[in-house]
Amino acid sequence: MNSRNWKALLLGFCIIVCGFESKSQGINFQHNLEEAIGQAKKEKKMIFVDFYTSWCAPCKVMSDEIFPKKEVGDFYNQMFVNVKIQCDDKGYGLALGKHYKVQAYPTLMFLDTAGNTVHSIAGGLDVQGFIQLGKTALDPNKNQLVLVKEWDSGNRTQAFMTKYFKTLVQSYRSDKAIYDFEKYFASLSGKQKASTNTFELMQIVKSVPFSAPFEYMEMNKVDYYKQLGKKKIDSTIAASYLWYFKNLQASGFSNKDLSDFKNKMKLFRSKKYPFYDEYAAFYQVFDSYDAQGKDDIKLYIARGNDFLTKYGLNNDAYTTSLTHVLGNLTSAKDEGAAGITWMESLLKRKQDPKYLNTYFYILWRNSRWDQALEVGQQIRDNQIKADRSTLDIDKQIKMVSEQKSKHVK
Repeated sequence: MNSRNWKALLLGFCIIVCGFESKSQGINFQHNLEEAIGQAKKEKKMIFVDFYTSWCAPCKVMSDEIFPKKEVGDFYNQMFVNVKIQCDDKGYGLALGKHYKVQAYPTLMFLDTAGNTVHSIAGGLDVQGFIQLGKTALDPNKNQLVLVKEWDSGNRTQAFMTKYFKTLVQSYRSDKAIYDFEKYFASLSGKQKASTNTFELMQIVKSVPFSAPFEYMEMNKVDYYKQLGKKKIDSTIAASYLWYFKNLQASGFSNKDLSDFKNKMKLFRSKKYPFYDEYAAFYQVFDSYDAQGKDDIKLYIARGNDFLTKYGLNNDAYTTSLTHVLGNLTSAKDEGAAGITWMESLLKRKQDPKYLNTYFYILWRNSRWDQALEVGQQIRDNQIKADRSTLDIDKQIKMVSEQKSKHVK
């Protein structure tokens, strides 16, 4: 073999080895939780689980940019047995996600060797934030398990309960938060149930219509009026019904079963609230399908126009919600231009910066590249003024710029 061939072989070997070493610098993941728990018992370690899906953008960022980092691998490989579970595989991962009540992705969860949740959060993190998350999980004075133990021991001070329920909800453990709160609520006297403190906890755990706490509030509104005022209670009830049914309808569309939505709407109608017809008209806009069951964007726009003309001034969220969904339905230039009109009308009467994100979205979905980039820059400037990160909007601006280059010749 001549020297040139030796050099080529050596170079190829180096590329393979270097590539392997680079990959091995990050977290070493397993893909079976039971095997990981067995290993964790032998090594007396906690288990870290990344619950992810194939379609989740933040999951991909964590997998491509955070997990492979050397400092991340050094820490997590030393302190944990690490597992990745894909929750949209329609098999093992899907079942495991349901078992641990995973509601958002990525969910970064830490388990003890019995498989119990010690700590968890949902959402992506940077390198330092992710390492700090692991340190918090390891700290028995800071992780969520210590809060659960304190709750189980009977601590019911308002300050602790506020912290406890906020932590669970922010960690997407709402099922446990609701279960514990409703059990606590059932133990209270009527006066305690209608107190300001208990109402604040209801807001934290987001007690929904038809739940025991919510129904008690409805049946005893006068007691709540005395403590919190009629306007606050009535607006809370109205807003709760609006978004409860919106989410229930969306879930029904996803599961192709609207029976729960329809049955609950009948119960809602029987309560004779003055806003029933308005809400029913709102939900009808989203139920815009053709004879084949496919999205009918023209019907959606027509219904959206009619609804906003009649009710749009009652709630700004009507406009932003309808516009966002129209953006999702839009697949061609100016196909969903009605949404641009809706948002510009809203911004004309109320120049609130929080509406710019929806405006930005509907613009680029309709291939209004230059307008979108201009609005994107406004959002970025607002983030800087508020001393907040521009990372997310920077990525969106870059994406729109790339789309513009691709489509504009």
